[in-house]
Amino acid sequence: MQICLSGITPVEKQYWLNHLVAPRPIALASTVNGRGQVNLSPFSFFNVFSIEPAILIFSPSRRLRDGSTKHTLENILEVPEAVINMVSYAMVQQVSLASCEYASGVDEFVKSGLTKVAALQVRPPLVVRTGVEE
Repeated sequence: MQICLSGITPVEKQYWLNHLVAPRPIALASTVNGRGQVNLSPFSFFNVFSIEPAILIFSPSRRLRDGSTKHTLENILEVPEAVINMVSYAMVQQVSLASCEYASGVDEFVKSGLTKVAALQVRPPLVVRTGVEE
């Protein structure tokens, strides 16, 4: 099968490109804005780019339907720090809840039921899942 990317819609491109690299890992990125408000959001455009130096990448791309930016990107532009949290199968429902579109300033940790703890070197918090065995 051959697919000409220039002849299909952005939604169709995303479908085919996602399936080209599936299954793929999920990054659960936590960020904070200049006012200290936390954001938590999963990203499937995520991978390892380098070991030395350690570089993980994820893409908080624009929304396809209207081109608007996501809160994660807005936060990183204000406070250039992020935590990439590991996602396990046991937390899939909570990660799904964190992916919902909430208004700016809504804490996805609260909405998803995930617990946040302070990171040692950056401002965005870490995810801790309590009460359920992994």
